[in-house]
Amino acid sequence: MFFLPHIRESIMRPRVNKQIQFYSKVDKDKISKMQLKKFNELWQHIQENVPFYKNLVTRNDVPQNINNWEDFKKLPIIDRFFASSNIKNLTDKSKKHDLLVTTGGSTGTPLKYPSWKTESRDYEVNVWFARNFYNISRSDRMFRIWGHSHLLGSGLSKYKKMLAFKVGLPLIGYKRFSAYDLSDEKLRIAGDEIIRFKPNYIIGYSKALQMLAQINKDRRDDFHNLKLKAVIGAAEGFEKEDDKYFISEIFGCPVGLEYASMETKILAHTHPEGGYRVLWRHNLVECVDEEDNPSENGRILVTSLYPRAFPLIRYELGDLISGAHKNVNSVYSFDNVAGRNNDFLMLDENTPIHSESITHAIKFSNKITAYQIRYTRDLKYTIYVKANSIMNENDIKEIKRRLDRIDKRLTNIEIKQVDSLKQTIAGKTKWLIEE
Repeated sequence: MFFLPHIRESIMRPRVNKQIQFYSKVDKDKISKMQLKKFNELWQHIQENVPFYKNLVTRNDVPQNINNWEDFKKLPIIDRFFASSNIKNLTDKSKKHDLLVTTGGSTGTPLKYPSWKTESRDYEVNVWFARNFYNISRSDRMFRIWGHSHLLGSGLSKYKKMLAFKVGLPLIGYKRFSAYDLSDEKLRIAGDEIIRFKPNYIIGYSKALQMLAQINKDRRDDFHNLKLKAVIGAAEGFEKEDDKYFISEIFGCPVGLEYASMETKILAHTHPEGGYRVLWRHNLVECVDEEDNPSENGRILVTSLYPRAFPLIRYELGDLISGAHKNVNSVYSFDNVAGRNNDFLMLDENTPIHSESITHAIKFSNKITAYQIRYTRDLKYTIYVKANSIMNENDIKEIKRRLDRIDKRLTNIEIKQVDSLKQTIAGKTKWLIEE
């Protein structure tokens, strides 16, 4: 039991060291050239095996060879909404996919996309390379305040996942605490478990970490005695910059942020020296303005530089970055990111529910293409769903069964199927909106 985390570290450490060596050797003024060369190698395969891009090349809408940035900029920008409607034509047909992945997040528009198991090797090392910024290794003990979607399923797969979490995680030195219920009572229990578990670092939804620190601020000395390496926020940014300093003060360690999405996996990470470092060996990042022109502050586009069943090419995440540092048009670091704002659904004045819990209860359905929760001032909630076919009684029952596992009060939420969701004045569709 005690050797397993060290075995995992011994396997990963040589790969992390190679990654460290690679990033230290490549000059920043060579990043762009290296990335375009790598992408062009992938592009030759993509244009033959991904129908959407094959059609573009056949019609001469995009070049067969990507030799420079002018060629690259001719490739269309793809967002999650377009991908969701065209995922079959955006899938590599050269071999069968191994699994389907469903995104979550605050947009209320889950995307189901195919993936190959081989993809994990390319992005897994990035996780540990980035955490190494804070001297975190794979053998370190981790406390994670996160969603528990495995508890919402049914049948044999549910019990397999439960076994993996209850038995497998302790064996590798990980402890997971549910972030679905972020009431004061639950966060005090989380504080108890942190002190008892004695982790080397903590990871969680950023806003959940702020709430955790606030509710347990009287335990500052106990947390400091743990000598944590870092507290890492993920899935969203902090509401305000002071939150990072407050969490750091309570836990007595640096506070960082991981920038990732289900589609890209880890894309960038804060560094103790400041700002975000892009993991540009596997990700070509652009920053563009509203007219799609290169900018230092604007929309983030991502192109993956490794083989994928669903190739990401100029894929728009929906977030904004500022203070982009570039080599030509390739962003290798930036100052800040905005856009990830996972609001809370308040069951009552003392019980906030994280947005990801609703996503986890809904995203199992192959019918649902988008959802939105609307609420009144007296906290009456309704879930509106868009679907590619009519939702029947069993579909609604399954959603409510999953909501019941999060909190029994959620089963009182009415679920309605609609043709379209409400948008803000700016034309954006928020997952949580007041009626």
